[in-house]
Order: sequence, then structure tokens, then C-alpha cells
Amino acid sequence: MKNFVKVELGSRGEVENVKLVESSYELIEKEFSEKLESLKEDEDEDGLDYLEEFGSIEIDEEKGEVVFGFSEEDCTFFVEVEKNKELCEGLLKYWEEDDLDGEFYELIGSLGC
Repeated sequence: MKNFVKVELGSRGEVENVKLVESSYELIEKEFSEKLESLKEDEDEDGLDYLEEFGSIEIDEEKGEVVFGFSEEDCTFFVEVEKNKELCEGLLKYWEEDDLDGEFYELIGSLGC
């Protein structure tokens, strides 16, 4: 198990949550798959097409980053602390201090948002 900073973005890229979690690349992939299957159960044909188009996961273990999403707007990032110590410390610090100014969003932007 490894430590990750989990960053959840909602509609229009609004940061909904930043927290430290203990997980693994395999468990993150499993979380994505379970969430995707759950969403598919409640969708009609158009919704299923939408999920097929926008539901995706990208795992880069070398960089220590995972991103998954289910729409054009929302996504969830997992950043491995050991490989991205400075980035993770900054994200957690700004979030915990509720200091969501330009520097915080520069860090979020570095994730590819």
C-alpha cells in the first residue's frame, strides 16, 4: 500500500475534495471499474454511449499519477506521495488552510486539468 493524494474535481473543474488516502494502483483501478459498472446500471442507451465515450482511466506508475473520469467535466486524480512529495504537500497544505488562490490552482493545473 502507498500514500496518495486524492483530488476530486467536479463540474467546471471545481475542486470538491483533496485528501490523503492509502491505496494501490490495483485498488484505484478496481474503484474505477466498480464505479463505472454502478453508473452503467442506472443509464439508458444515450447514457451508456456517453459513459463509453468519456469513462476512462489513465495510470502512469512511473510518474506516480492516476486520473479517471466519467464525463467531460469531472475527474479524480491520485498522486503518489513518494514520487511527488512537493506537489502533494502543496495540495494538502493549501486545501487544509482553505487557501485556494492562484498557487493552489497552479498545482491543480500541473495535474493536467
